Amino acid sequence: MSTTEKSTRSASETFKKIEGHAKPIIAFITSLTPVVITYCQKAHGIYKTLPEDQLQFLIGAIICFFGGVYPALFAAIEAAKHGGLTTLKAALKDLADEASEIIEASKKDDKADDDKDGTSDVAQLDAKALLVRKANLVATKMNPQKVNNALASLYKVWLAVMAVLAIKFARTVAFAESICLFIRKPTRRVIVPNLLKVCPEPYHKWVPILSDWITKLFAVSVAFYITSIIAAFTSALIGGLMMTRAFLKIASKQGWTLGGLMPTNEKDTMLDEIVSYVIAFLGFSFQWKMNFDVPFPFSLLLFPIELAEQFIRWSVSKVD
Repeated sequence: MSTTEKSTRSASETFKKIEGHAKPIIAFITSLTPVVITYCQKAHGIYKTLPEDQLQFLIGAIICFFGGVYPALFAAIEAAKHGGLTTLKAALKDLADEASEIIEASKKDDKADDDKDGTSDVAQLDAKALLVRKANLVATKMNPQKVNNALASLYKVWLAVMAVLAIKFARTVAFAESICLFIRKPTRRVIVPNLLKVCPEPYHKWVPILSDWITKLFAVSVAFYITSIIAAFTSALIGGLMMTRAFLKIASKQGWTLGGLMPTNEKDTMLDEIVSYVIAFLGFSFQWKMNFDVPFPFSLLLFPIELAEQFIRWSVSKVD
């Protein structure tokens, strides 16, 4: 059998497998997508209804006390602000609107009975015909220009975020390499000879290699730990200032004066900066005590943030 025939046969078998799973996949997508969109819309609606100052205080508290645990996520948010956060929100809204319209059209199509035989037209189609029908529905109902502009906007913001994070990641790696070079020579002079004395001769060839691996692992661990300390210190300062300014606004709106100690305008006082230093110290101390990890039950509450952090780290590690 020639290479062309093998390729054709393989493609045919793959297509048959896709056909066999087409209906359940389409049903799953049409069922799940509206739920996801509805959940996101409700979450955004709740976000909008929350008092702005109280929400700012809550976000500041998360940044102040957990910023060092999620350095990639908060760096990505800062990069997105400079890369076009408003554009990102508009693009996501456009895609959600298009998806909702297509889902609604698909639901109507599933109930259509043009031949009036009492059975929906979709139920009488085989997998191949169903794929063609749904693909045609998407092509006719979708606004390609709107979707293209939205995807282009998302891609631009994502590239800006990845560029910033890749530079920070490269800086950390370079720092780790410097640490490795610093400790490699004394390791080879002091530790390796002693290991050779206690290690059986057949395994001597592994000692220098394993020593270099352990040295690199130690250097990378130290570099990332120091990076976490820097991120925790920075986030504690930013979060603490957000908290104090939000609290001053809340106090001003509620009429809390505390005997004239509370100013009516944050620009007329340095009280917010002074108090923020105390809160920042508490935030950094908390992160240090927790060894830059999230304790239970905060780990459950912040689980979505953890997923976002891990995804961003994985994405940055894939950047060439």
